[in-house]
Amino acid sequence: MYYADPDGNQMEFQVDCCGSSEDANAFINAHFSANPIGVEYDPEDWLARLHAGVPVSDLLVRQVHAPVSPIRGAIAS
Repeated sequence: MYYADPDGNQMEFQVDCCGSSEDANAFINAHFSANPIGVEYDPEDWLARLHAGVPVSDLLVRQVHAPVSPIRGAIAS
């Protein structure tokens, strides 16, 4: 995941969200070519959702339909 903070710093975060290496490989084989970079997220929204009782496991589901993060695209340019 990529995040640009209010000061303009850009950070990359990675979280293991698969239960096994086999699950991770299956996910990569199914989705990596469509979006190898990741998607943007709103950390304030995630924090609010956590405080509202949303399980962490729900936040770890990658939104494969979401567009590629333009933040990362700007870094790669």
